Formats: sequence, C-alpha cells, structure tokens
Amino acid sequence: MVELIAYVAAAVLAGFGGYRVLLARGHGADPAQRYVCGFALCLGTSLVLLTPATLSWLDALLPGAVVELAGNSVKTAALSFLALLALSLANEAPYEVAPSPLAAPTARREGSPRTDGAADSVPVGPDLRCHVLVAVAVQLVSAVLLLGADPRVSGGSMAVHGPAARILLSSYDALFTCYAIWCLLVLTRVIVPHARRAGPGPLRFGLGLTTAAIVAGALWTAWSLDDVADVLLGGVQDGGEDTLSNVLGVICAVLTVSGATATLWGTRVAAPLRWLRAHRRYRALEPLWSALHAELPEIALAPGRPPHRLPPWRAQFALYRRIIEIHDAALALRPYHDPHVASRIADLDPAGPRGPVAEAATLAAALENRRHGRRHGEDPEAGHPAPTLPGTIDAEALWLVQVAEAFRGSEVSAYVRGRAARTALGSGAREE
Repeated sequence: MVELIAYVAAAVLAGFGGYRVLLARGHGADPAQRYVCGFALCLGTSLVLLTPATLSWLDALLPGAVVELAGNSVKTAALSFLALLALSLANEAPYEVAPSPLAAPTARREGSPRTDGAADSVPVGPDLRCHVLVAVAVQLVSAVLLLGADPRVSGGSMAVHGPAARILLSSYDALFTCYAIWCLLVLTRVIVPHARRAGPGPLRFGLGLTTAAIVAGALWTAWSLDDVADVLLGGVQDGGEDTLSNVLGVICAVLTVSGATATLWGTRVAAPLRWLRAHRRYRALEPLWSALHAELPEIALAPGRPPHRLPPWRAQFALYRRIIEIHDAALALRPYHDPHVASRIADLDPAGPRGPVAEAATLAAALENRRHGRRHGEDPEAGHPAPTLPGTIDAEALWLVQVAEAFRGSEVSAYVRGRAARTALGSGAREE
C-alpha cells in the first residue's frame, strides 16, 4: 500500500514538473522555474527507483549497487535543485518578498532583465556557480564511495565485508545526509524570511506549506542516519526506502506540490471561506438592520424581507447590499439625532465610550425620536458628526458588526434609548 502511494506521489510530481516545464517554455526560461521543474522530476523519479518493488524488478536486469546509486543520485539532484532555487531567489530579491517560484510566470517588465535566453540575460552569480560545482563533486564522490565499497545486494539489503568497505559505505550515507541537510538549510534561510514578510493570502499560505515540506524533508533525511550506524556496526544496510522513509517522502512530495500550487488553488479554496465570512457578518447585522428596516422600510433595495435561507455564493452581494441599506438608514435618521447623546453617555460612563458603542447609541436614540416624530433640526450634521468609516468593504463590514453587537447588547445603547423614549413621551411632541 505504501509503495502504491509512493508511485502515485511520483506521478503527481512528474505531472507537476511537466506542467511547469510547459508553462515556463511559454513565458521564457526563468531559472527559478527550471529549478522547480528539476526538483519535482528528480524527486518523483527517486521515489519510483527506491521503492522495494522497483528494486526487486530491476535487480534481475542491473547490478543492485547501480540501481541504488541511480536512485540516490536522482534524489541528491533534487536536493541540488532546491539549493539552486533558494540561491536564485536570494540573488533576485534579497530585500523584498520574492514572488512564489511556483506561481505562474509573469511577463517581463520593461527595463527588467530578459529571461528568455536572448541578450540581456541574467548572469549566473558566483554562489550559483559554486553550488553547481559542489553538486557535481558530491555526485562524483558518492559514486566513488559506493562503487569502492562494492556492496552485495540480496533480498533488498546491501552487505559489505571488511573495515574499509564499511567505512566507504557509511561515508557514502553520511555524505548524502550532510549534503541534504545543507541544501535544506539554504532553502530555509530564504523561504522563512519571505513567509514572515508576505501578507495574508495564497502566497503566504504556499510559503508556509513549503516550510512544512522542508521540515518533512529534514525528518526524511535524518532517518537515513540509521543506515550509517547499521553499516558501521553490522556491515548491512537496507536497500532503497523502507516504509517510514516512503511515508516521509510522500508527505514531503504532497506538501511541496501543495505549496507550489497554492497560488492556483488557494483562490478557489478562499472563495468558500469568503462566502462563509460574509454569511456570518450578514447574519450578525440582522438585529441592527431589522430595527432600522422596521422604522424605515424604504431602505430595502429589494422589495420585501430578504429570504431566510441565503445561498452561500450570494452572501457577499447580500452583505454589500445590507451595508448600503444601513448607511441609507443612518442618513435618513440624521435629522432625528439627539444633540444630547454625548452627555447622556457621560452620565453612565464618564470616560465616554467611543467608536461602535457611541454610534450604536446615537442610532438607537434617533430611532426612538423618529418613532415619536421628534426632530432636532434639518441640518444633517446637527447633534452627531458622521463617523469616519474604514476604507474597505471588509473593514466597514467589521465596523458595522461591532455597531450591531453594541446596538443589541450594550448597556449604553439601552440607557440612551430609554432616555430618548422617556423624553419624547414627556414632551408629547409628534410630527406627522
């Protein structure tokens, strides 16, 4: 079952890598895109080559050590592509939040370096050249160490004889582990600061998933340390990937692809979340809107009361309409604003509440005054200045939710409403 999951994960990585290759070809040869494609294809290939079923099948065709070397070489190449990706991002934008290397490539801005292989191409930095040399050296040294150990493969395990062979094979395992940890540290050094500086949204979520993939990769790498101990103590090492290694590899692959495509599927997942948030806010405004609509039915942009069951995909539009209707009611109530609301609030709370509570108390008093036909002036600015509203729909909706909560449950609103009603009844004034 685990092997089947590994094959599926490898297929997903291969499909993702192929998709990124086609996408990068259509927009120019961006180095970061090439490194992402290389990582996905190499990691997927290593998952296939190092599963016990594949090793058993290839054992009849090729020497076991050659298959083991090929699988680990491809895995090492995947790590090299990760480090190259990190270095390329660091060279491009050391002081800015770099765009996700796995998001869709964008068109080149005027005056920016070309990335299509033509003139004005981005030069390869010394860090990149140095790491390419290190990656090649690691591959060559790994091949020398494994072939020099001359392991015998039998039943999915590799065995060596003699102290020299044990040292060579354990050095081979230790070299891979150290190189993998170094590559992951290089990537972490770039990704984590970007994730901290990125604003909320799919990019930040994708970088968070990429960070989780790094953690899974570190655990996957650390699990290979037991091979070093097994070789030094007994001269035997399990060939390929065991069950736990396959599980960690699949987790790493899933997190990598998920983080890589977060900018693509994140917006689709975010839409239902926006619907849910808008629906909650729409319902939270119900007490305030109902009180205003009962006194001012003309504020409704659609005839009649809204449906009891609101389809989720219509919640955002319904919330926007409800915000407009509440503002229309507030404007219609301005002639009924009580200029003494502030002093009445001070009677209850000398410090005087501010913001949503004061706005809710003002609306509550204005509603009572309108019910009793008690105007305080024709000037819309009389009594209570218009509040300074937030600059976005989301912020304005949140503000009105706070006003609605204060309108329904604040002691200040209840006190001001009661004072306004008693004052209106005492004066006996009602204008038709």
